Formats: sequence, C-alpha cells, structure tokens
Amino acid sequence: MTTDTTTAPIPGHLSPASVHRTVPDAEQGLASGDPALSPMPLDLVELELALDLSGIPEHGFCEAVREAATTVRGEYLFDLPASGLACDAQRIAVVCLSRENGGRFGLVLLSADGDQARTVEPDETTAGLVQFARAFVGVLEKL
Repeated sequence: MTTDTTTAPIPGHLSPASVHRTVPDAEQGLASGDPALSPMPLDLVELELALDLSGIPEHGFCEAVREAATTVRGEYLFDLPASGLACDAQRIAVVCLSRENGGRFGLVLLSADGDQARTVEPDETTAGLVQFARAFVGVLEKL
C-alpha cells in the first residue's frame, strides 16, 4: 500500500507564508537571501504567540508586551513612538530576549490602527534603538 504524502491547501486556512510574506513566491525570496523572507527566529515566534494571547485591546500595548515578555522569560525594556522607524506602526516596544553574548533583542510593533502587534528582528533602521537598549540593560545590571 502506498501513502500519498502531498498536502493540499485547506479552504479558508492561511499558511504562515501567506500571512507574513508579500512576495508571491516565498521560496524564491528565501533562496535570494532577502531578510524579509527569512524564517523568524523561535524566540520571536514565541513572543508573537504570547502577544496573541494577551489581548492588546483589553490591556493596552505596553502591558500586553510586558505580559508576553514575562511569558517567554524575556524582559520588557521600554516602548516609544515609531516616528518613522517602522512602516505602518505607531509604537515600538523593545524586549530583551536574552542577556547572553551582549544581549538579544526583539521589537514589537503596534499597528497604525492600534489593534494588533507583530514581532520583528532589529535591522539597520532600528540599529540605534538596539544600541540604546544595550546601554539601558547595562545600566539595569549595575543597579
């Protein structure tokens, strides 16, 4: 007996690639090394899942990110207006995911509508924010 191992799309179901990817052929983007199409690190996926459970409309952005960071054993550091650092976002929160090897940081972006959040890796546009976060953690460690 042979088993068919191919998968068919489930009607009404969105795959993660179709939700987070804007390029029609995500595999082609992965092969090209486009960072927007690279897989999200596990710690950011965990943080995003924790955010989905915390309910931004009920608790507010700051508290929702703080609760999600605690859930994944990270530390909420601060949030501030996006001020053009991220497209289509009104606020950015910085979470320290690990203090090892100089620290690992994740960013949480509040949508322009204020009704949802997503996690992203820091990039060249947010490098200054990450440097500030590292200095902030350094001060916290000395207290």
